[in-house]
Amino acid sequence: MKHLIGIFLILLTMTFGLLQIPSEVSAAEDTANQVAATQISINSADADLLTQIPGIGPKTAEEIIKYRNSIGKIKNLDELLNVKGIGEKKLAKLKPYMTL
Repeated sequence: MKHLIGIFLILLTMTFGLLQIPSEVSAAEDTANQVAATQISINSADADLLTQIPGIGPKTAEEIIKYRNSIGKIKNLDELLNVKGIGEKKLAKLKPYMTL
């Protein structure tokens, strides 16, 4: 009986908006989905645009640009394994957000 009362109270608070799920998670997912939908070109993006890709901070963005400037146009996303700070696991997470 106590279990049913607890469930009822949870449903009641959710109904009246007293119990809210943090919107930060959904906002972060929305941003990630927007970036994934547009895919960022690693051959033309500046540092600010690269940092919009989840998992790339300012330091990694600068390393990508430094690598790109030294070798010319990146021909394959797997070349990013040559960039300091990008390993196989990280690259796998980045690929959906990138294009050439």
